[in-house]
Amino acid sequence: MTKYYLLLFILICTFNITHAQVYRKKTMHAGETITSESTYLFPAFTNAVVKLKNGGTLNATMNFNLLICEIQFISPGKDTLVLTRPEDVDSIIFDSSVFFFENSFYQIVASSDSVKLAVLRRASYEPAKIGALGLPNHNGTGIQSYTSVITYAGSKYLVMNEEVDITTETAYFLIKRNKEMVKVNKAGFMKTFPSKEASIQTYLKQNKTDFNKETDLKKLFVYCTAL
Repeated sequence: MTKYYLLLFILICTFNITHAQVYRKKTMHAGETITSESTYLFPAFTNAVVKLKNGGTLNATMNFNLLICEIQFISPGKDTLVLTRPEDVDSIIFDSSVFFFENSFYQIVASSDSVKLAVLRRASYEPAKIGALGLPNHNGTGIQSYTSVITYAGSKYLVMNEEVDITTETAYFLIKRNKEMVKVNKAGFMKTFPSKEASIQTYLKQNKTDFNKETDLKKLFVYCTAL
């Protein structure tokens, strides 16, 4: 029995170290607003430059909503709105950060001349079924776009149509000069910096590194790009 628990502990630790991916779930109820439950990446909405894929640029007051994993902006009417065509966006440049869109928004958190470290945050939505006793049953109808379970109330609020589980995923990637994306883990760093494998091995032995922790990843990234 002791050997079993030891093996289980090792497997859990190995999974946590090698898979830089975190899921968090939040249940929201019909009638609740996204505004009431939202948290944001930046302390306040701030000026940003939006570069479009057609070559145009826009200026807007923006922030990243960590609940729905969307860029939001303040309209001329002072409403907080979601970008309706993010696929037209090449990049969004804040004073301290840069985002780009590739099916979802990625934030570049560290960069060198040849490699970038980016974080992907995205949300999925699963409506909960109501069981025979009137209690939520979370064997839902499958992942859906938020547009099917959230509506606009006026132009200011996004309101839940039904009880919904919102699952947010956070994952890190190394992006090479040829735009190849490599999932962040020990093997991913080895693949991205093959000539520095021995040094990376030494670093990881000497430094406890959580591949789900951005500060740890930045330290390892800086070490690799400085070699």
